[in-house]
Amino acid sequence: MGHHLFRRTKYRRSSDRYDDGAQYENYGRYDDNAPARIPRIPGAVLIGGIVIWSLLALGVWALVDPLLAWAAGMAGPATDLGVGFARWFGLGNEVSALRDAANVDGLVGWAVGPVHLLAKGGLILVWLAGSAALIALPIILRRRSRW
Repeated sequence: MGHHLFRRTKYRRSSDRYDDGAQYENYGRYDDNAPARIPRIPGAVLIGGIVIWSLLALGVWALVDPLLAWAAGMAGPATDLGVGFARWFGLGNEVSALRDAANVDGLVGWAVGPVHLLAKGGLILVWLAGSAALIALPIILRRRSRW
């Protein structure tokens, strides 16, 4: 015998020590009025997340310059490879003249500047958005648990 989910009736013995079962009505069921358990994120975890996020962004920041320099340096050998393939098909002189007229090395060097600016600016924006999301995470979790 244990606690039950039924209300007391007039047919029960008066010596029964159980009250009416109103306090057990919601036993085992979800109660909409009960406050939801809000997960708490310690401040040290948030600061650690921001530090790790910042270190990742700093690593990518340091890789932007070498990657763009590598891409700009590969333009000349890539065009030489293309001219070699064109010679294999018998179009070497025409393609070589076209490459010289297009000044591919100068064009790539000119294009690297804006790409560098966009890459670094985009990286800053992504870092800011990620940091703001990490800072707002506890607020988002609190609001989400209330829905």
